[in-house]
Amino acid sequence: MGELIVKSALIFSGFIVLLTEILSLFKAINLTALIISWSFFSIILLYFLYKNRENFFSLIRSKKSDFVKKYQTLYVYEKLLLVIITIFVLLLLFQGIIYPPNNWDSLTYHMPRIMYWIGNESVAHFPSHILRHLYQPPFAEYFILNLNLLNGNDYFSNTVQLLYLILTFFSIWLLLTQLAISRFYKILALFIAITIPAVELQATTTKNDIVCSFFILTAIVFCIKTYYSNNFSNFLYLGLAIGLAMLTKGTAYLFLAPILAVYGWLLLIKIIKTKDFKLLLNGFAVVLVILSINISHFTRNYKIEGNILNIDKNEALAFSNQKMDGKLLLSNLLKNVGLHLGYPIETKADAGIRKLHTLMNVPIDNPDTNYYNIKYDGPKENTTNEDLIPNLSHLILFLVSLSALSLICFKKFKENISSFLLILIILSQIILFSAILKWQPWHTRLHIPIFLLIVILISLTIEKSKLARFFTIGSLPILFFSFCFYFLYNNVRPIITNPIYTKDICLSDSRYKKYFAHQLHLYPEYSIILDKIYSSNPKKIGLIISDWEYPFLSDFYYDKLKITAINVNNVTAKIPQDDSNIDVIVSNSVKQNFIAFKGKNYYNQTPDNVSIWFYK
Repeated sequence: MGELIVKSALIFSGFIVLLTEILSLFKAINLTALIISWSFFSIILLYFLYKNRENFFSLIRSKKSDFVKKYQTLYVYEKLLLVIITIFVLLLLFQGIIYPPNNWDSLTYHMPRIMYWIGNESVAHFPSHILRHLYQPPFAEYFILNLNLLNGNDYFSNTVQLLYLILTFFSIWLLLTQLAISRFYKILALFIAITIPAVELQATTTKNDIVCSFFILTAIVFCIKTYYSNNFSNFLYLGLAIGLAMLTKGTAYLFLAPILAVYGWLLLIKIIKTKDFKLLLNGFAVVLVILSINISHFTRNYKIEGNILNIDKNEALAFSNQKMDGKLLLSNLLKNVGLHLGYPIETKADAGIRKLHTLMNVPIDNPDTNYYNIKYDGPKENTTNEDLIPNLSHLILFLVSLSALSLICFKKFKENISSFLLILIILSQIILFSAILKWQPWHTRLHIPIFLLIVILISLTIEKSKLARFFTIGSLPILFFSFCFYFLYNNVRPIITNPIYTKDICLSDSRYKKYFAHQLHLYPEYSIILDKIYSSNPKKIGLIISDWEYPFLSDFYYDKLKITAINVNNVTAKIPQDDSNIDVIVSNSVKQNFIAFKGKNYYNQTPDNVSIWFYK
């Protein structure tokens, strides 16, 4: 059943990409086209279900019977864990619906790019003051685009990540089944996964690290399946998983590289031994699927600056290390690990990391390895922000499991080759991440795929080591308390507002005010701007905005609004667009009496504002 769900998720995700790209090709990303497309898709599914209704109902009865039998065989503590996990998922669902998308990046580019696509009726690149609107992989936003445009609002935007977290549970279960892990430890793995603080907090946002994690873990599932079986369909699913991971987030390349290197090496040995060259053709099919998923996005990027992954050289250089050697690598490793050394050891850990840098004679604030010369700072005390949250408990579990499993592999290597390969992949991902990407204080969110893969390592270890088993099970109350604490005191989506842990926002506030949890001082001015947009009823709006475009665009899913970035002075300015007949202009960088554009003067209607202004 789990494999069927994972395969269905891959097909469904692939269909979202196909539908979005086809509609974009005809400039038909609009409500009417989506209703027709999804209705047609649903009718076809219903037809095949009706045509095969006997087999379908037989399958349902069989799976229901299997579920009941398996549930009856569960021990009380296994049922308790499953109930807790289910409650946790439902709590996150509630939190993600009651709060709108209010993560900083969500308001800056995850959500605004969707509004541009709707206004343009296409996902083609457009001039923008925010480059991430364009070059960042778009799959998660494609999903939200379809969901929100059909729904007419963003109430379910945050549920996309939660959906893929649930799907990740199935991938974890399949992986552990392939590794012959016993049932209780598989259930325990799901509990450990959902209590990773970064996972829990990001599951109620419109970011994409959990979505990407699902595809990465699923790629491992099908790497294993294609290695042991030459079933051609499994190679296609492998291609879907890899391709969709790449179309979701750029870090997928880093995390997939060690996985595919190990897989390719093992497959090459198998081909040499068996002389089964058909595997090479199957591998070609995988590459073809990957390219077919990403070719449109690659092409759009390439047309800008000749790079399929980015559209601006300076932007690309800002994220990647310009220098690297042994000392700098160790420095970056220490700084990335340091982000997870939170309460109650954050002060001593920070001092220790700084002392190690002094001993190495490496500046901790080296501009060659720190993003935009940001000074190193470890975890903040009492932080509950999804972009900064440390995963200390899970890091400790990882280190304990890594030590125990490494010792087991050393003693009985031949019997634990799969364990060794898993250790090799995880350590390679950590090293590659630190070697390529400059350190950022927000990196804990990018570490999510590694931590979800670490769950597999922890489960494998507690199956083999009594000491690790006792240690992990003993940590469960801490993990339970941790989940409850971060759920209640989520920094920008709190259930209980607290001046120490949360922003000054609460459940009873208006949905619109909740967008501004990070910057509440902007709420009054944005409200004024939104009222003026409503009263002006513009057909085309010009923007000179460097971030946070979404709060005054969030209500325009059904009211067609053409959004045009004007006075753009970056590489995207060369993209052709119709910027004539602008009705109103909104800017957060230009405060003056009027803006002259295309032979017309637009006068400031909000001269008393200090952060954002409306011109008409």
